[in-house]
Amino acid sequence: MSVAAVLLVTVLAQAPVSDPLVLPGYRLHLVVDESVEADALRALAGSGTVLWLRTKSNTLRESTIEALARFPEAYVQLRPPLKEAHVRQLRGAPRVGAWLEAQALSGPGLHWLGSRRAAVEIRGGLDAELARRVGALRPSRILWLPGASEVSLEAWGAFAQLPGSKLLALAGALGPPCPELPWRAALSTVSLRVEQGTGGETCGLGQRVVMKGFPEEAALVALLGQERPTELELEVGTSPREVERARAWVQRLEAAVRGRSR
Repeated sequence: MSVAAVLLVTVLAQAPVSDPLVLPGYRLHLVVDESVEADALRALAGSGTVLWLRTKSNTLRESTIEALARFPEAYVQLRPPLKEAHVRQLRGAPRVGAWLEAQALSGPGLHWLGSRRAAVEIRGGLDAELARRVGALRPSRILWLPGASEVSLEAWGAFAQLPGSKLLALAGALGPPCPELPWRAALSTVSLRVEQGTGGETCGLGQRVVMKGFPEEAALVALLGQERPTELELEVGTSPREVERARAWVQRLEAAVRGRSR
């Protein structure tokens, strides 16, 4: 391990004795490129890590698949046309799901997924027909990245009532005033994706915070100690330093969970 990596791990592991971070559990979403070596990928597996693997094709290295099998939840970016071999390569990793674009759900070969979990990414507007196609897949997770003017109350309703855990990534502030948001029960499955350090109204919804750096311990305690559900997301670069930074995140959160059991 390089000197820089050692220093980074040491800094991230430091915690004030007066107010340590203690968690019953956590959810850390790691977005990783398939070029990351399998050994480095394995080191990112923790009790609350969700891996999102970006790919250039539907064919993965066997060592990468073996590493994916260590994660409690993972999704691999796949694109139609989907062939039986693409899904069969995942047979040793039953918890690994397919990460699909909504606009490609009419492409050939999706039936090969069978009962395997899926995550769907929606870019742009969400109309009734697209909502029907997404709902028919029964995805475990849905990410919606609408344009600035594409979140009408009708689209909100369609999105909120889709199956699975849903994440809304807005370019700006939340549009409709909170008292006007309908389908409160359905919205309990919706979270907002926000950048670290940005405030704004979330209408009591859960949040996934995209982290740009490791905050001070007090800030992390405040962020994860909120009443509303809070998950974290980290884009992992391909350099050894970026991967080591992600590993330090996992170690820090795992230590917070272990601290609760003491």
